[in-house]
Amino acid sequence: MTDSKITEILKAFEVFDGVYKRAEVDAALELQEEITPHLIGVLEQVLSDPAAYAESQDYYAHIYALILLGHFKEQRAHRPIIELFSLPPDLPHQLCGDLVTEDLPIIMLKTCGGSMDKIKSLILNKAADEYCRSSAMRAMVFAVVDGIMSREDVLALFGSLFTGNEAPLDSAFWSLLAHSMCNLCPEEMMGVLEKAYQDELISPWFIGIEDFERTLSAGKEEAFEQVKAEMQRRSPEDVHGYMSGWACFRPKEEFLNSSVSSREEQKRKFSKNQKAQKRKRRKRERVSRKRGRR
Repeated sequence: MTDSKITEILKAFEVFDGVYKRAEVDAALELQEEITPHLIGVLEQVLSDPAAYAESQDYYAHIYALILLGHFKEQRAHRPIIELFSLPPDLPHQLCGDLVTEDLPIIMLKTCGGSMDKIKSLILNKAADEYCRSSAMRAMVFAVVDGIMSREDVLALFGSLFTGNEAPLDSAFWSLLAHSMCNLCPEEMMGVLEKAYQDELISPWFIGIEDFERTLSAGKEEAFEQVKAEMQRRSPEDVHGYMSGWACFRPKEEFLNSSVSSREEQKRKFSKNQKAQKRKRRKRERVSRKRGRR
């Protein structure tokens, strides 16, 4: 009976029809021990042919699996989760949409079992999507506030990633990194950050030096309180209240007329800003070369 019920739940999760599967989520919560290996299996199945699943816009079982496995704090799911979001750029977004930037950090933290090794590997993975790497950074910030990692160790790691070799020069990587650092009140890293601004690795449009000044003025305690509030917002005990409010489960007309995702809008604006900075950098280099020939 249990096997047939699990099959029924997973089948319901598979098809996205704009309706939140409340009854099936309830059943999954009641059958946590029995259904967990099957939810992990859903992620493994997607990993076996991610491009094919990315093309199937109506497939949704992996989304339910990610949220439930995070809620269960299932350590066995940590490896496939990291592998899923280490896929080449665009695939994670095609598969998971805004979950990449909204829910992934807390899911990674909840499933890590106190070990940040795989999360760190995603941060350092140059082939991975910059927003997936950013979510791994956020998970590490959460780990500091949660007492899993020391603030000093995380800032030392983050501060070492401003060489300019960690991503393409027009990448949002360093701006996203700076944003995560700001939440740790990084007074001892301001020299590194100021140089990164001078080297045009960080976009002042994305996060300005004044943002750091405000954070430092408010103090570490206030910065940590803001991170705690974000963590609580992203990890409510009420799974129903959290998932059922997603835009994709709104009435069809409202969903179809909704604006472009925040990530896509953010990415487009950032790309435009970075291209402008790149043109200015090249102009300065040309001027410098001309002066050198005189």
